[in-house]
Amino acid sequence: MLQEFIPKLQKDLELKEPLGREGETGFALLLDDTTITISEVGSGFQLMATLGELPTELPELFYAKMLRGNLFGQATSGAILGLDEMGSKLMLRYYYPQKAAYRDFKEKLEDFINTIDFWKLEAKSHQANPNAQ
Repeated sequence: MLQEFIPKLQKDLELKEPLGREGETGFALLLDDTTITISEVGSGFQLMATLGELPTELPELFYAKMLRGNLFGQATSGAILGLDEMGSKLMLRYYYPQKAAYRDFKEKLEDFINTIDFWKLEAKSHQANPNAQ
């Protein structure tokens, strides 16, 4: 599926650099300072990205914000916001379990990118003013 979608995506986004090499099962899309990993999982696909460092000022308040964001996927467009293995970096993951049409794939990727932008701003805003809810 991704072998067919990635060339279309490159053309739609007018990218000059390829997102992967022949025979690879995963692809990487670099946007500003964030890399989105796109991989085929079962009959669907998965999107993953590291958003940056967890805010150091009152992190427990930011954890609560993350939990509210994950609740019913309201502030994550169905993705899951979490932490890396060390608990120091914000991670975002989206899993699409069934076979997708290219249009669905592209829409989910766009939603994922918008979610990345939103949560990076939330982290930056929290770091600047941790007591604001």
